[in-house]
Amino acid sequence: MAIQSYLLPALAMVSVATAASCSIDSTSTTTIVNPAGAAALAACTTYSGNVAFQTGAASNEATVNINGVTDITGSLSYMDDSTVTTFDAGTLQSVGDFMLGNLTALSALTMGALTSAGDVNFTGLGSLASLGFGTPGLTKANNVLITNTILNSLTGINKLSQVAGFSISNNPYLPTIELDVTAISGAVDIGANDVSNGGQSISFPNLQTAGQLTFRNSSSVMLPSLANVSENLGFYDNLFASLATPNLTFAGGIVFVDNTMLTSISMPMLTTINGTNGTYQIANNTLLKSIDGFENLSNVKGGLDFTGNFTSVVLPKLMNVGGAMNVQTSQQFDCSNITSLGNTGNQVVKGSITCAGSESQPGNPSSAPSGTSSGSSSTSTSSGSAAPMNLPSAVGGASVLAGLLQLLLSF
Repeated sequence: MAIQSYLLPALAMVSVATAASCSIDSTSTTTIVNPAGAAALAACTTYSGNVAFQTGAASNEATVNINGVTDITGSLSYMDDSTVTTFDAGTLQSVGDFMLGNLTALSALTMGALTSAGDVNFTGLGSLASLGFGTPGLTKANNVLITNTILNSLTGINKLSQVAGFSISNNPYLPTIELDVTAISGAVDIGANDVSNGGQSISFPNLQTAGQLTFRNSSSVMLPSLANVSENLGFYDNLFASLATPNLTFAGGIVFVDNTMLTSISMPMLTTINGTNGTYQIANNTLLKSIDGFENLSNVKGGLDFTGNFTSVVLPKLMNVGGAMNVQTSQQFDCSNITSLGNTGNQVVKGSITCAGSESQPGNPSSAPSGTSSGSSSTSTSSGSAAPMNLPSAVGGASVLAGLLQLLLSF
């Protein structure tokens, strides 16, 4: 894209004579270098093209004011300026991509009329505590990324009704993330916010469908309406004790890793894990003693990987696992039902099966536990009076175990 600099005062005079509509080639960029240039942009009610603020554009005033412009059809960007403290675009209603980055002194952002944007990318805003959006605020955006700020709330974007992707990370004073959106076609990635106080609290009360959801370092996650995740639903390094998705029926993958306080998982309506990888992984969740809460899970496209300190695995409806299955625990565990899932004639798990109890270091499927080997044949170990694996009553133990193996292979 060509980068062009224009003398905006002259452009402003033209705009006044043409119903306050200013334009350049839609692929070109107007660079604003000083407050006079910002004032000229403000004289344009609608600006067609991209706008970039150059380092030092605020000059000695430390303020950028473009009040007057209501629509920018292209992008708006302001990057790498340690002098600007105030950015005022109070009349701006819509913009293409909106990027603010490494504005370390920016402490006041006024965007009271903004409702629609393309990608929103706010990074490195070390003095900005609030977004300064109005009511209802931003309701439509493509992808939203906010990272490395001192924001203490997301008021102004929490009423988004349409968004493709949502990434919020490394904002140390942001305790709560709540979004009213019902569908997110792309990825959500939230983590490392308010870590010193136990991590962010997340609530998506109306979210029904999503492309991919990843949550890290959270004190709580609420997804009461979630029904379908086309790719992975993943939880990593969180501090919540329980997780429930009462309406989830389909997921591309399910992953719980290193959630040290987790004691229970409830996904009672989940029937299918059938994404590109189709992985079902529960690993290193120290306090999770029983893998249950998946009462209706019947089909896993990929593999199953369960490692940790659990004493029981309960999957009463499991009928098919397309990949391999790895079950390893530090506790006593009866592997006979697990290995039977690979039996010829009633083969639930289509890949290899590895199962072991009383392991000092429960491992992943690529490293066989002591006393076992993994490969095309199913093997197992057990010690002492082991805890059972509960199987489907209609199909018997072999089908539940086989389903678990199928899960592992796709991992």
